[in-house]
Amino acid sequence: MTEILFHKSCEELHRYSDDHILIKITIGDLLSLPIDNWEYNRPADMMRCREIARYICRKRSEMDWLLYIFLDGERFKVVDGIHRLNALRMVKMESERDDLISGKEFGEVGWIWGKYVLVSLRRNCTLGDLVDLFQSLNKSNPVPDLYLEGSVGYKRDLIERVVVEWQGRYGSHFSGTVRPQVPNINRDRFIEILDMIYEKCGINKGNGHLLGEKLEEMNMRVKNGEIKCSMKARDKCEMTGCYLFLLKKEQMEEML
Repeated sequence: MTEILFHKSCEELHRYSDDHILIKITIGDLLSLPIDNWEYNRPADMMRCREIARYICRKRSEMDWLLYIFLDGERFKVVDGIHRLNALRMVKMESERDDLISGKEFGEVGWIWGKYVLVSLRRNCTLGDLVDLFQSLNKSNPVPDLYLEGSVGYKRDLIERVVVEWQGRYGSHFSGTVRPQVPNINRDRFIEILDMIYEKCGINKGNGHLLGEKLEEMNMRVKNGEIKCSMKARDKCEMTGCYLFLLKKEQMEEML
């Protein structure tokens, strides 16, 4: 755990045990560390990361954040805080971009790198310890069961590929908010829908194409059905071609 303490800005604030400490570190030094997302964690929703980045740069407020990280071999892994970390990386990448024509999306950001954040840092963690920590941290912000189950493998890879595909096709329907308005959805709730379809339709490695086909079929059925919604919502769906999110998850399940 000494790697992170080599940075001059790093200061140990509290020692819970020899394997768990609370530190403060500047954002500049934090971003220089080799940090990955924990493999059992959900991938960062880049739309949400961009919203966080914009908020940081617009408000210029103190970032009273607590990130949960553990040491895994020679690298650090994020259990909680991946969106905030990637938002900062996004700001850094943008600040280093040499583009005098379009300008900088986030404006002047040099003030950020000297700001401090708190990090709860662990080492020698068992998988059970990390899963318990992950579940306790996410009780107030629901996480798809796909991640609470610690799922890693074909099912998770397939679902994440479909999410990326649909976000690319229907980006205007995806929101970073917890409760987006119809006909929009956030990434985590879409993952729950895909998880439900995967299980209910008995999808596996041999018929993985069915997941995308079921979505297309349901989208067309909603388009051609009698769904009550506002004119504004219907107009948006007609413009994008995405009608599926006019339905709730329970309604989609009934269609299967």
